[in-house]
Amino acid sequence: MQRRWTIPAALALVVCFTSGWLLQSRLAVNGDVYQQARLFEEVLSHVRDYHVDSLAESELYLRASDGLLSKLNDPYAALLRGRDWEKHMERTTGDYAGIGLLVDARNGWITVVSPMQDSPAERAGIRSGDVLFEVDGLPAADWTLDRAVAAMRGKLGSRIEVAIQREGTLDPVRYTLIRERIHQRAVPTGVLLPGGVGYLSMTMVRENAAGELEQEVERLTREGMRSLVLDLRFNPGGLRDEAVEAADLFLDPRREILVSRGRAPGDNHRWSDSRPQRWSGLPIVVLVNGGSASAAEIIAGALQDHDRALVVGDTTYGKGIVQTVFPLGPELALRMTTARWYTPSGRSIQGASLDSAMGAKAPEARQVSYRSSGGRPLSGWGGIVPDVVLGPDTLTTPESVFAQALGPQIAVFRDVLTAYALELRRQGEIPSPG
Repeated sequence: MQRRWTIPAALALVVCFTSGWLLQSRLAVNGDVYQQARLFEEVLSHVRDYHVDSLAESELYLRASDGLLSKLNDPYAALLRGRDWEKHMERTTGDYAGIGLLVDARNGWITVVSPMQDSPAERAGIRSGDVLFEVDGLPAADWTLDRAVAAMRGKLGSRIEVAIQREGTLDPVRYTLIRERIHQRAVPTGVLLPGGVGYLSMTMVRENAAGELEQEVERLTREGMRSLVLDLRFNPGGLRDEAVEAADLFLDPRREILVSRGRAPGDNHRWSDSRPQRWSGLPIVVLVNGGSASAAEIIAGALQDHDRALVVGDTTYGKGIVQTVFPLGPELALRMTTARWYTPSGRSIQGASLDSAMGAKAPEARQVSYRSSGGRPLSGWGGIVPDVVLGPDTLTTPESVFAQALGPQIAVFRDVLTAYALELRRQGEIPSPG
């Protein structure tokens, strides 16, 4: 009798526990945040204890974080750690530890374009046209540009052995250098062209880019500049606040520069010009192309919307979104898209390809017509469309014939010109370009 009761009772207990487990599983998948957290911990503990490959629990958490970010339909979302964090800081500040060589990959070898002024490489005597033969005893033949750059950079104060193959010498010339802090200016020294035309390029909108731009405009103005060409071609962008400060230099007070809209209260903001412009009568041409993106487009868009500059070139990249970097610890940060931005006329210049990558539909606002402060019609999406559109090939006929005649030797010709200019600079025949 007792035996017959025990079996049904045991079955009842099994059914009870099984049903409870199934109910708990169902609730864990579809339940509240607490149950979702329990589900995550259960999955993580099972992977940690039973997966065929052993992984440290800290690594599992990092991979889980990477997996979460990969599901956001945000191509810019990432955990920045290790070398990714270092690259982010280098792009933001323009500072790195190295020897100060500008190089290019040519014919299977890394070739020196020019040493940077007052860098370890320049002081040692490395010249334009030199070929990188070895770095720390490793042959540099067939190196990619990225590998060469990574090899020459390192810890501040560390030693590096470089062997250079130079035309006219049989054996490599060897140098022992110490890595120093190298700063890449966002705005290299400008040039005053005939007719009082000032030329300035901004290579990236990094820290102090607006300050460097202001200094160069002021210097060229003292030297007699009567008009300015600001080159933003191939500028991939950078810091939003620096872009706002750069546009502020050329606009009147209270002129709107930028509007951002996001989910967090701090991401909904309007930026306007905060100070009188110092060069109100200065004609400005802004050069752009498909490599001009993000913060560079903020500058071009604000100046175009207020009819402050004539934008010339090709349609820009079309990156109308803002990424925020949240520090999480030493050399660890979270980067993700937090807002969309709009030009003063209300345009979103977000490109269709980026919208598609982020799972967004093309907004109906793209069908709306926009106008500048002076009433000129403006394109409302897909990048900044220049006022004057020029294709990538704008060489004159004689220039095209000359380039074709040089053929693959055009890089060598450029190196010779660079070396000649550097030699004239050393002799004091021309001012240093910085």
